[in-house]
This record gives sequence, structure tokens and C-alpha cells, in this order.
Amino acid sequence: MVLKPARSDVAALAGVSESTVSRALNDSPLITEPVKLKVREAARCLGYVPSRQAALFARRRTNNIGFVVPAYSSFPPFSRSYFPALLDGLVLESDEKGYAPTIILDKQDHTTEDYSVLVRSRRVDGLLFAVTPADFRPFAGLRETGIPFVLINNYHKDLNSTDALPESGMRKAFSHGCNLGHRRIGYITGDMRYRNAVDRLEVFNKLSKEFGVEAVVEQGDFSKTSGFQGTQRLFSRPNAPTLIMTASDRAAFGVLEFAALNKIHIPENLSVIGYDNLPPVQDVFPLLSTVVHPVTALARQAARLLIDILERQREEPVQEWLDTDFVIRESTAICSS
Repeated sequence: MVLKPARSDVAALAGVSESTVSRALNDSPLITEPVKLKVREAARCLGYVPSRQAALFARRRTNNIGFVVPAYSSFPPFSRSYFPALLDGLVLESDEKGYAPTIILDKQDHTTEDYSVLVRSRRVDGLLFAVTPADFRPFAGLRETGIPFVLINNYHKDLNSTDALPESGMRKAFSHGCNLGHRRIGYITGDMRYRNAVDRLEVFNKLSKEFGVEAVVEQGDFSKTSGFQGTQRLFSRPNAPTLIMTASDRAAFGVLEFAALNKIHIPENLSVIGYDNLPPVQDVFPLLSTVVHPVTALARQAARLLIDILERQREEPVQEWLDTDFVIRESTAICSS
């Protein structure tokens, strides 16, 4: 039986210690380039291939990223298009950087300590949180324990995060609607426990004043049901809006459903603008005009940020931002009233 060359063999041939072999092959900045070249040449001559697991153990890393997603009682998390879009970005970026994602279901009984244990026990190196409310107390506790993590689609001045600014896309949506002659605009909010919902409503109110439109707001929670019910309330008013904007595409689907049941023709009698631009928007009729929220790009950016933090290439805390955009499809038209 031919024995595989060991690290000690490389050390002997290169005339260095075994720890220097490990550092040199892991491209440690503590080792000079001439020594690295000598060690690499010795390893090549002997046909030595270091154990990936041993190398990771030596660096106290697993090269796994924990992707924390909510565990919903009413539906599987990946049945909603938002989560696969996030996962696409995470997988692509992680793979490029030599990391692998590990999906972690965020159950209601999970605590800060549970997530700390995941990292301290070396199951994962750091965490990405997909959906988080605007109660940052648990995350402050997690940060105090020294656990690396990044929030996606959320932000706080003392925490690492990636998010997209709603105003750029919503401004284009307002400009489009007003250019079509719409002056009575309804809006159905998202779940106000979340920063995204609060920010989008603030931008809607700001743009309503700036564009001089008559604005009516109804409470929602991002769901299709809330879009349906919000539209029902808007149409119970004396002057129904000619354009309805929503905080999510799912809520916009509820608007379309209400209109279909009540023989309100879209876009002839009512224009609709959603928010997200996730794949289902091109599967509905009419095709939905919507604000483009760069979900996959945000996940890629969050993974890149977390890996940079793990590899000591970024200082904490870091808030990174992308812009939103707007796409015109078939659900908006010239105001007829």
C-alpha cells in the first residue's frame, strides 16, 4: 500500500515547521512569499493535497453560512417567491467565494442564545437573516456575543445590513401614474411591524404631497388577502381611486382579484402598481406594472458582506444600499375619469 504524503513530509522537504506548511498553503499573510513558494513547490513534488476539513478546523471556520428563514405555520417558506429569489443570490455568491449555505428555520421559540450556539459549535460561521421585524433588541444581544450576522431587507445603525431604497422606484411609479392623468391614488401598506412597510409608506406620503395628488391609505400586511380587503375598503368610499399602489406584488394580486370579481376592468377602469417584481408578476393577467425591488442582488450583496466580515476584510457595522427601479407593463393606462 502506498502511503499518502503527509504535512510532515512537506515540512521536511521544504525545511520548515509543520505549522508553517499549513499557513503557507492557506496563504497566510504571516508567511513571506519566498517561503510560500518553497512550501508549494515541495507539496507539488510530493503530490501532497491538504485536507480541507483540517484546514478549516485550523482556521476555526466551516465555510458554511446560516440562512435564517421564518417557519410559517400556514405555508412552507419556499412556496413564496421572495425566499427562492433570496436563495438564488445567496447560493451564487457563496459558491463563488467557496462557501455553502445552510438553511435554518427560525421557529418562534428560538432565542439569541440558540443562534450563538450554532456559530460557537462551528455548524456555521455566520448568519444571514431573511425576514426580521423592526425590534432590534434581540439582534443587539446577538452582536454583543460577537456573532457575525447580516440583516437582509432591514437595517439599523449599529448592525450589518443590506437593503434597497424605495424612493427611486416609487418616484418613477408616481411620475408614470401622474403622466397618465391619475390624481386619486390609493395605497395599501405592508405589515407595519417591518421597516420596509414603514419606509414605503413614508415615501408614498412624501411623493403624494410632492406630486399634489389626493391620496388614501389603507392598512395591509403584504398579503394577497390584505390587498383584496384594502381594495374593498377603498371602493366603499365616495370617490374611489383611479390608481392603486401596494407595498407588495402579492397585495397587488389581491387588488386584481377584487377587480375581476366586481367587473372592474384593469387598466381601463383602474390602474394597479405593485412592489417587488418577483416572478409571479408575469404570470397574472394583465401583466403587472411594479416597483423593482432587487431581492436576488440584495442576497448576493449580503452574502458578500458577511464573507468579507468573516475574512476580516470589512469593519463593522456596515449598512449597504441598492436602488429600486420601476417597470411598466399592462396594468396601468391613461386615467378615464
